[in-house]
Amino acid sequence: MTARHPDWAECLALFLLARRAQPFAWGTNDCCMFAADAVQAMTGVDHAAEYRGQYSDAAGAARLLGAGVEPFADRALGERIAWPLARRGDVVLANIEGRRSLGICDGAYVVGPGDDALMYLPMADVALAAWRV
Repeated sequence: MTARHPDWAECLALFLLARRAQPFAWGTNDCCMFAADAVQAMTGVDHAAEYRGQYSDAAGAARLLGAGVEPFADRALGERIAWPLARRGDVVLANIEGRRSLGICDGAYVVGPGDDALMYLPMADVALAAWRV
């Protein structure tokens, strides 16, 4: 678990506000970069530093994250927890449109980048696991 700043809740709110209308983009605003950017906003730690600028399409992401998003989150954040235990700001693994994706817990919702803007999906419908931040 990575230690959060004392004002992490405000940092997360400002991060989500800044990203509210930013569309999905491989390598900059895909699920992994979004989750890593949110964690960085709350903690100051960039768990995706080695991946930044390394891909710009689905094939590049698959090359870097060949085993999927879960090992990326496992390495960065440690042991998984059951999704019902997730708290605001934790990273969530969700099944979104048949793909395993990372997002951020915002209460009863998983937040992540969508085609045109942030998506807020009910945790109970899509969440599979989570990691503490």
